[in-house]
Amino acid sequence: MRVLCLLLFSSFLLSCMGLNRRLTSNEKSDSIEIQGHKRTYIVHYPKKWDGSPIPMLVALHGRFGSGSSMILQTKLDLLSDSKGFIAVFPDGYKRSWADGRGNTPADENQINDVTFIELLVKRLIAEGSVKPKEVFLVGHSNGGFMAQRLAVEKPELWKGVLSVAAQISVFTLKRKQTLKTNTVSVGIMAGTEDPLVPFSGGYVRDGGEILSVDDSILRWKEWNSCAETVTKKTESYKEDSVDLKIDFLRYESCADNTKVGLIQLNGLGHSWPGEKPMIPFIDQGKTTKVLDGSKLVWDFMESL
Repeated sequence: MRVLCLLLFSSFLLSCMGLNRRLTSNEKSDSIEIQGHKRTYIVHYPKKWDGSPIPMLVALHGRFGSGSSMILQTKLDLLSDSKGFIAVFPDGYKRSWADGRGNTPADENQINDVTFIELLVKRLIAEGSVKPKEVFLVGHSNGGFMAQRLAVEKPELWKGVLSVAAQISVFTLKRKQTLKTNTVSVGIMAGTEDPLVPFSGGYVRDGGEILSVDDSILRWKEWNSCAETVTKKTESYKEDSVDLKIDFLRYESCADNTKVGLIQLNGLGHSWPGEKPMIPFIDQGKTTKVLDGSKLVWDFMESL
């Protein structure tokens, strides 16, 4: 009986994390050999694609996730179909990314995720299906910290980068201070009541010191040589008779036509907006069903 319960729980857990998801007819699974490891990823092509070069969005899952779970969590595959971009969902090493903070399996095993993602992007561009100047990156949590690292170390790959429930880590800040890299448009989407990645900065439960969200935005403003002019707006939503307010902040007059933006989710936690948490045994704070996090991500990318 105990063995049966364990099997049922394992099946439930794998299902929640998306590891049992099957590919659709307009998807492919591929891999890159690097550091002696087979690094895998899923490519989702829009259903009505005619084969001509189109934009591409690379989406990095959070800790304990996978490319498949990122698809289920964000529904970026459906947005890809409606908006006409290629969506790529890489798998982290042992369900983690080497974002530099030190405590993930990928960091502990000195996995070179910067090179993995760079090779992946260049391979898909070389296939002729992607517009090289319209490649975007988004990441959630551990994947969001990885996205910030890639924005600093490989800005030339991206037209825009957005991290969800993640900001600049002290590791990435130090990397930026030693590198002379290009500007790149960057956005951050963060819940003010995130119990796992503090909005005000400090230390994260899975390791590493991070900057606050506000300080992270100001750093990117400085790195992109943005003017002081900033646009702000607030959108309000009703959910369970409670007002939910989203603050948008935007620096649009920056070097090389780049932009820096903040999507501040007041009162919300760590989850991808609009979807249930993929890891049910970890408290991720308040969730919402009235927001579409993926739409907010792509709205930011389309505005660049």
